[in-house]
Amino acid sequence: MKTFKARTRVTEVCAFAVALSLASSAPNSRANVCATDIKLNGAMASIKTLPGRNVVNISYILNEPATAGVTINVLSGSNVIRAINLPAGNPGALRGTNLVVWDGNDSHTNAVPAGTYSIAVTPAATGYTNWTQISVDTNAGNYVYHPYGIAVDNNTNSPYYGRVLVGNSQTGPNSATVPGDKDGILKCNADGSFADEGGFGNGGYNVSDTGETAAPGEMVDDGYNDLPQKMRIGEDDRLYMNDWTGYGRVVAFDMAVTTNQTVLSSANYASNPFFDNSMATGWNSLDVTGAGTTNGLLWYGAYDSPNSAGIWIWHLTNGVANPADTTGTQAIGAGGSLTQSANGGIMVDTNYDIFAGQYGTAVGNQRCMVFTNWNKGSAWGGSAELTRTAWAAGGADGTFLNNYDLTINSRQHPVYAACAMVGPNAFGIRILNATNGSTIQTNLDWPNAYSITAWDNVGNLYAGSPSLHVWRVFSPPAGANQSTTIAVETIQVIASPSFTGLSDLNGTVTLNFTAASSDSPAAFTLQRAPSVAGPYADVPGAHATQNSPGLFSFSTTTNGATQFYRIRR
Repeated sequence: MKTFKARTRVTEVCAFAVALSLASSAPNSRANVCATDIKLNGAMASIKTLPGRNVVNISYILNEPATAGVTINVLSGSNVIRAINLPAGNPGALRGTNLVVWDGNDSHTNAVPAGTYSIAVTPAATGYTNWTQISVDTNAGNYVYHPYGIAVDNNTNSPYYGRVLVGNSQTGPNSATVPGDKDGILKCNADGSFADEGGFGNGGYNVSDTGETAAPGEMVDDGYNDLPQKMRIGEDDRLYMNDWTGYGRVVAFDMAVTTNQTVLSSANYASNPFFDNSMATGWNSLDVTGAGTTNGLLWYGAYDSPNSAGIWIWHLTNGVANPADTTGTQAIGAGGSLTQSANGGIMVDTNYDIFAGQYGTAVGNQRCMVFTNWNKGSAWGGSAELTRTAWAAGGADGTFLNNYDLTINSRQHPVYAACAMVGPNAFGIRILNATNGSTIQTNLDWPNAYSITAWDNVGNLYAGSPSLHVWRVFSPPAGANQSTTIAVETIQVIASPSFTGLSDLNGTVTLNFTAASSDSPAAFTLQRAPSVAGPYADVPGAHATQNSPGLFSFSTTTNGATQFYRIRR
């Protein structure tokens, strides 16, 4: 309390604001345990608290038990000011949702001073010696009747980091009550639980197993599980889905699957020499790179065109394929190394190396390959490539057939390529060495059929099985590992408002105070009371004025009686 005039007294009230929210930084490669869906006080949003007085509840989801424990660090820059260690087998290190309380103090039990902080959650595990299923089939969120699309959000600057989106392309027996039986998109966390806002969405898009007939716009159930097909999450944090109705289109959704936007339609290949809008076939394999940048590309592989369309590219402009491009650019032509259409999945790394798969029921053709020496197609001044592959796998191998999807575990430094085999002649997931095409794992989980695959940032393999009606997660044989998830947004502890001066002139009292330079005058309220103990009440008509960044003042009339003032944030 400071006394300025005999009749006017001012008390200082400490008021701090802590802005804290989270997301993830890139965890270590090939670690299998990971913290996602981090929340503060139950929300993925900024919070306010008084350091040292109010606690912060930090919750997160572990995709599997942290068998070597968990460490939560409160960071000031790169300096750890508080470490909370949680041993294995105890709350905080269990599979699923964990809750840990931070009291706002540093390691010496002192309230943290004003500054900027972040939260880092580091789980560790002893790992496995073989590819091991870490998901639980009986979880409600792992059930999906006919999975033909799956994607994991690996964007480290997204609050949805670690979210799993699964496309169900066929209505199941209990679609009125069971999310996994609805034709559309399931929204799940890494442990198989449903997303907080609900486990199902379609973004307002007409998602149903229909096909286009000869009559324009006439849609009928054609039994081909047309959508959702092959799904990818772009760097712009949108879900890209292949809609295989009619001639095919690509639709993008936000990560909560509440809105949709058509990204590529039949108009984009109206002049394409292989698809002239008179054929009943479509594009099947989908990938997207550089989404949200000027180098954004949409990659599309043909399904079963008798004219061997191969792999084509469309440039993305403002989030959609360039509307002026009605042809596309052919990158890889079929008939050479790509013996037929690229209908078994495609995925492109940051070097523009194209990993391509082929679906086939008979031996003799390659099933998986990578084009690393191609000339980048006419989009880069060359022509479509036919033969220059770095490796090709399959051929006479009768256990490597029916490849329906292909994904690599990292776009930056791919180590594995996973090929999902849906049958009828071969099943399971073939895992290849992404560098040379050699077999790492022969038909993982044979004889179950798998139609789709995806990878998370810590090296776990996700796959959907239409025969089992589930999506599963397999951990690689990585051994002991750990991964760190860091808050996207920082913790900003703002210094309390501090009075710097008072003047009382002709019945008007002016109170000057300082606060953070980023504060708005609307953040503060002036209160007064006849005694220091209160009760305090808002001063009618008193509004703060910002004199310069971080410097503020209040002005109000006085009745001559002694008053105590305080400022509340």
